[in-house]
Amino acid sequence: MRITVSLAALIAVFTAVSAARFSDTSDEDEPHPQPVARVPAPVHSPMMQRAPSANEIASAAQERNRQLNLAIERALVSRDLQHRETAFNFVLPELLREEPNRVIAMVARQEPGETRDALRDEVARQWITMDRDAAIEWMSSLEPADRRTSATIATRTLAATNPAQAIAVADQFGVGRDDGSLEHMVQIWATEKPDEAMRWLEEQPPGEQRTGQLRARIEHARSR
Repeated sequence: MRITVSLAALIAVFTAVSAARFSDTSDEDEPHPQPVARVPAPVHSPMMQRAPSANEIASAAQERNRQLNLAIERALVSRDLQHRETAFNFVLPELLREEPNRVIAMVARQEPGETRDALRDEVARQWITMDRDAAIEWMSSLEPADRRTSATIATRTLAATNPAQAIAVADQFGVGRDDGSLEHMVQIWATEKPDEAMRWLEEQPPGEQRTGQLRARIEHARSR
């Protein structure tokens, strides 16, 4: 959108400059009996308009965020999966950055079902990488089933970029231990980045049972 607006503005400027040059050329080719006096710009010229106030800027931002919210909700009820994917990939992260409380309220308004689950999962997946603390606070406020599902998605998302944080989130919400997924993630981490995994292991308190389970996986991966 910003690229489109910038391009449109550039075209407008280019057109204005071209028109001015054409006008100058025509003036040179056609002699005039008398020079035409230039009329000074009026006082109310757009160039002299006042800057918007802080309230006007805030109001415009609120309206923009409201439109983003509506775009996501329309995509949720649309049968066009590409429409929903576009809203999730481009509109949702923008609204999470600008006004996450709108997103929280939007999730809460959804009726139980596929649509609500899809939105909840996408918020967990995106927000945990954008603002981990805020995402954790939101997930903690959810009902137990929603909390567990969103925490599992958040853990899997973090595992791709920051396994140490993934472990912390998993343990905070009590996910990933009962099904072996956390140990599996740690083993992959130790195989691909053994030094990083060992540094994390060395920083853990000695004798902790939860760490012991993951230690075995890391040592097994290093021994292979």
